[in-house]
Amino acid sequence: MAEMNTQERSSKGPRRAPKSSTRVDLTAMVDLGFLLITFFMLASAFQKPKVMEVNKPVPEHHGCQDDIRVSKTFTLVAGKGDKVYCYTGADDETGLKVDSLTFSRQELRERIIQRQKEVKAQWGHQDELFVSLKFFPKSKYRNMVDLLDEMEICGVKRYAIVDERNEMDGMIAANSGNR
Repeated sequence: MAEMNTQERSSKGPRRAPKSSTRVDLTAMVDLGFLLITFFMLASAFQKPKVMEVNKPVPEHHGCQDDIRVSKTFTLVAGKGDKVYCYTGADDETGLKVDSLTFSRQELRERIIQRQKEVKAQWGHQDELFVSLKFFPKSKYRNMVDLLDEMEICGVKRYAIVDERNEMDGMIAANSGNR
């Protein structure tokens, strides 16, 4: 039990009646202090969650997509083992290149910026680049978040998470063990 005791003072003067000691019980004050600390710890928000906006197509317009030239695209496919497979293609399908990257942010960022420069050289503006993000079943959720962060960091204006698979994705899956 918390209490506060005061001592009597001796004085040189006429004798008075002895005073009893003053006793203040501080138990309730300590309990109140801990209740207030607990309340403010639980009621305060230290950091507000941040949300990234993801634009989804309207179901009515799902069938009419804009024609995007293949030479303006860049496809990133995340697989198991923190690997990213990227490929680009020319409009005539003869210039198809497939690269395998480790999931280091620097290497991936350099490749995205390089592709932006290629599109800018061919089409006049780097915002013409369209990045298609695909994920094999064995890829990690962290890889998706990291790829979306890289799109924001590199300033890619047009990108989408795509579920559709094509022949190239099938070849990558077969060669890399991502089936």
